[in-house]
Amino acid sequence: MRYNLSVRYVGVLLGAAFVFLACGTLMAFFLGAFRPSLASGQTVTVSATVTKTISCSESTTTTSFGTLSSAAVNTSAPSVSSTMACINDLGGCTLSINDAGGGGNGGLWSAATSHLIPSPNAAYAATTTLVAGTEGFGINATTTAGSGTAFTLNSNYNLSGNAVGKITTSTATLVSTTATTTGASVVVTHLAAISAYTPGGSYTDTITYGCVAN
Repeated sequence: MRYNLSVRYVGVLLGAAFVFLACGTLMAFFLGAFRPSLASGQTVTVSATVTKTISCSESTTTTSFGTLSSAAVNTSAPSVSSTMACINDLGGCTLSINDAGGGGNGGLWSAATSHLIPSPNAAYAATTTLVAGTEGFGINATTTAGSGTAFTLNSNYNLSGNAVGKITTSTATLVSTTATTTGASVVVTHLAAISAYTPGGSYTDTITYGCVAN
């Protein structure tokens, strides 16, 4: 009798173990079936644009010498201040100038007499120091700091007193910067000299300022 009872007891234990395992398997199946899954290999691209802004503006559109004298080096008034901004531009920007001149050369031109007060002198050198009684016309300049990288002034215009740089009908760099800058400016002074042989009349020159990204 003990032997038979032991067999029955073992059979009950085995049956309980089977039921337990079956229930566990079913539970694992259902949990797996209803568990949310993430698909692999999915990406989201986020994009944006930063706009570069290049601008320049001049403090005035006119400046005048009045009546030129052969006894002195003459300065026009007012000086012209040009402000340039290079915003969000890591390469910086350049402010250039060129003039209308006359006869294919830079300078103050009289249409009535077809005479040119040459820039900066009769030899059209890169720079010169004007003297009273000898024809010549040109500019010198200084810079003021803003925010960011400072201006680099062209050495031909980084002059003072009566020393001036040549203005040409071709584009020439006035100032430049190698990175972002705002609020910096360059102040340009115009000077001219005439001789006793300079024909009387009205003389003009149109100087164009332009700024571009480097």
